Amino acid sequence: MKKVFFIIGILLVSLNVFAQKRFTGKDLIGYWEPDKHASRMIIWNDVENNLQMVEFSTIGGDVLRLISMKIENESLIVKTVFDKTNWETERTFNFVSKDTLICKINGPIKDSVIYTKVK
Repeated sequence: MKKVFFIIGILLVSLNVFAQKRFTGKDLIGYWEPDKHASRMIIWNDVENNLQMVEFSTIGGDVLRLISMKIENESLIVKTVFDKTNWETERTFNFVSKDTLICKINGPIKDSVIYTKVK
């Protein structure tokens, strides 16, 4: 019985340590794929160490125009316009794990998309 409590204690401490991990802009760098029709993303640091991103449609490959991007309270908040339809959206990305983001879309369509880091 002591072993069971010991194992449960270790699991709780491990989960607590993971939950306290702070993600940074560096964790966002890479190529991200959505779990459904949305946009693929590439995020990188430019030569001045500023976070940059480009997004393109999974359907036609059209590039979305980036209006703004900022990190606020461990969330990446992005505003873009899809020029073909003139849709402006604000999306909030939050880490689920080191290689998984959940994106809440707010605009003409309200939805959630799961992104997985490929590289």
